[in-house]
Amino acid sequence: MPNSPLNRRAFIIGTTVALAAVTGTPLASAAPADAPTAVRIVDDRATPATRALFAHLKRQQGKGILFGHQHDLSYGFTFTTPDGKASDTRAAVGDYPAVFGWDTLILYGDERPGVPGGTDAENIAALSRSIRQGDARGGINTLSAHMPNFVTGENFYDTSGRVVGHILPGGSKHADFNAFLDRIASAVEGARRADGTPIPVIFRPFHENNGGWFWWGAGHTTSAEYIEVYRYTVEYLRDIKGVHNLLYAYSPNSAFDGDPAGYLKTYPGDEFVDVLGYDAYDGSAGSTAWLDALVKDLAMVVRLANERGKVPAYSEFGESGTEGRDPNWFTGLLAAIKADPLARQATYMLTWANFGGSNRAYVPYPGHALLPDFVEYPGPVHRLRRRSEGGVLRSHHRRPERSVHAPRDPHGPAACDGLRDHRPGAGHARAGESGHLLRERLTRPATAPRRRRFPRGRLVDRPGLVGQPHGRPHGQRAGGRRDVHRLGPGLPR
Repeated sequence: MPNSPLNRRAFIIGTTVALAAVTGTPLASAAPADAPTAVRIVDDRATPATRALFAHLKRQQGKGILFGHQHDLSYGFTFTTPDGKASDTRAAVGDYPAVFGWDTLILYGDERPGVPGGTDAENIAALSRSIRQGDARGGINTLSAHMPNFVTGENFYDTSGRVVGHILPGGSKHADFNAFLDRIASAVEGARRADGTPIPVIFRPFHENNGGWFWWGAGHTTSAEYIEVYRYTVEYLRDIKGVHNLLYAYSPNSAFDGDPAGYLKTYPGDEFVDVLGYDAYDGSAGSTAWLDALVKDLAMVVRLANERGKVPAYSEFGESGTEGRDPNWFTGLLAAIKADPLARQATYMLTWANFGGSNRAYVPYPGHALLPDFVEYPGPVHRLRRRSEGGVLRSHHRRPERSVHAPRDPHGPAACDGLRDHRPGAGHARAGESGHLLRERLTRPATAPRRRRFPRGRLVDRPGLVGQPHGRPHGQRAGGRRDVHRLGPGLPR
């Protein structure tokens, strides 16, 4: 693969690595040199870059946590109009996050860069473009899915109608659900590098299903139905649509008290999941009780991932409740995670979007009370040169920037040890590895083989869901402000 035109550092907050700077190719394409890796993932026809991303993340365990931020390039407090370059994370620490999060709300024009009232083709292209931008900046891309209620036509917070039963094969809304998946397939397949390589994406559907705030959550469907719809989604995208650049993530919400049985209650099975995720927001201002519970659960998730050959991730994190109560929130969180030999093996941490206006800032920006702590949170930045080797992986890199203490987003992977290129081809480096060229060689070759428009939702402040990602804190009503849109664009999860 051709070298990326960008040089960049990527945030990595970790254990043995502080912040790793990346320059070269996308993380989704770099890997340790001369280290063939056997890869067993959900899609046995996955592209080389997709398998390389999985192998890269497995090797990343214990070497630093990658920092991620939802909508880093499309929303912020430091810019009004997205240009693909402006970023609150960059404004805060001088570099982009290692992981870029996007959402399927873009496909309906309910989140930028989707266009309200735009055509399907326009919004599909917008999501494809976002994925390309994240990849070009050395990042790994993740895609969450805030799906409309296919029965009522309302947003994902409308839990009426027993939706899952209607969208499964034979259900009255099955065709509508397939049309939704068709949009995802088109957007993901359209996200390609200049040489035509499909960019790997971590797809995270039906997240936080153990909570009751989404129509696919507890109390609105059965465990059997949840497992069936998750498996159907994977099989439709992989086998029917022929999409082979996806890794699939399962990510329930806290808390489990370290009990694997609770976490696995709705687990779709090893044949359908590549990434074991875990979402947890702190409404206690960094209390010892919350940190202890978080570490206990995160260690449990890592243990399960190690046993099953999966990638462990802190798929969503952040502070909720009254903003900025603990001036050392980021460093306190990272210290707690680093202190546990298992929890510290999480591969990345992604915090929610900075929707601007009166909404919460998950990533501190210049002038924010938590900025000093955020900057200290990752540690020293190191530079890494990455480049695609063997036509398998490539890491995106940005223009070199002066070394800084890179703070990850306030609620995101910044809780790791360094900045890095998160793309599969861009291996992460430990402190002292600056300047090494990374590459990854995989042992398995790749083989390829009327939509209904739902009501749009705009970003609004809902007093009852203040500071709660996706209205999340278990539906608890905190008294702050929070970005929740009718259709959920800026929702915390």
